[in-house]
This record gives sequence, structure tokens and C-alpha cells, in this order.
Amino acid sequence: MKRIAYMSAVLALLVFSGCSTKQPTIDATANGSVSGNSSANQMPSQSSAGNNAAVIAPVTNANPVDTSASDANSAKGQGITSILFDYDKFDIRADMQENVKTNSGMVKNKTFKLEGNCDEFGSDEYNFALGLKRANAVKSALVNEGISADSISMTSLGEGNPVCSEKTKECWAKNRRVDFKLP
Repeated sequence: MKRIAYMSAVLALLVFSGCSTKQPTIDATANGSVSGNSSANQMPSQSSAGNNAAVIAPVTNANPVDTSASDANSAKGQGITSILFDYDKFDIRADMQENVKTNSGMVKNKTFKLEGNCDEFGSDEYNFALGLKRANAVKSALVNEGISADSISMTSLGEGNPVCSEKTKECWAKNRRVDFKLP
């Protein structure tokens, strides 16, 4: 019993110590529409770090992002799209709910892997934990759609698998995702 309590405390310390205090800087030269001090360009504060359960709920201030980049990560050309997330969040955005439903129809009766990904902000430990929370949120949504939990494996790649490397708000948004990988 002491060992479980000790391991829980260590895990909690790792998660909370990994929260990033650095704010993202936007490269104004990469995107002409970005202005220096506009509050619209500020990233949301880190508010979900203390949440322990995957929550599937719409985000009120979700900014729709072009998902064409996620189409490039489709599972083996099957038309399966990545699920995108807001900064420092692991709840499925309202504009991604339909993608979850569509993907669930395409992976029904198949074995597949969910890969959680993050942007470059936060420590490695924090991003790996956040990526796993994102994958778990998508898994929960798929199970709610009738997919067998036994057919889904999960992994977190943290910030190690970016699809975009520009220093822009739009690019970072493309890296906050869960990809579907079929064998």
C-alpha cells in the first residue's frame, strides 16, 4: 500500500513539475497576418494540467483549424483524419466530434493504434503525459461509438512527431493531435 501511495506521489510530481512556464513566441515573418502584441495571438493559459480524467466536451473558445494537414497523416490512405486539440487541452473539440464519428466507422472491426502528439511547449515529461491523455480521450470517444476497447492500443509521441515546424500559431495547432495508425 505504501508503494502505491509513493508511486502516485512521484507521478503527480512529474506531471506538475513538467508544466511549461515559457510562453510561445510567434514568428511574425512566417505569417504576415500576425501582429506583435494582439491579445488574439496569445495562447490560452495552462488550465487542464490538474485534470486527471479524459473529458469529452466541447470547448467554448475553440478556434477551427484547417485540418488539411491532418489528412496527410491519414491512416494508410484510408481517409481517416487526425483529431486536433487546443493548446494544453485533452478534451475533444466540438469541431472534431464529427471526425471522431467518421473515423469510428472506418476503423470498426479493425485493430489500430492511437498516437498522441503535442506542440513544442512544455517539458518532455509533460508532453508525453498530455499526448497519452489525448489518445485516451479519443479512445473513450471511439468506445462510446461502439468500437471495441480491445482493438485500440495507445502511445504518446510527445512533441517528437511534428507535421509542421514553423513558429506560428497555425502550425503549432496542427501538431496538437491524435493520429490513427492501422497495421
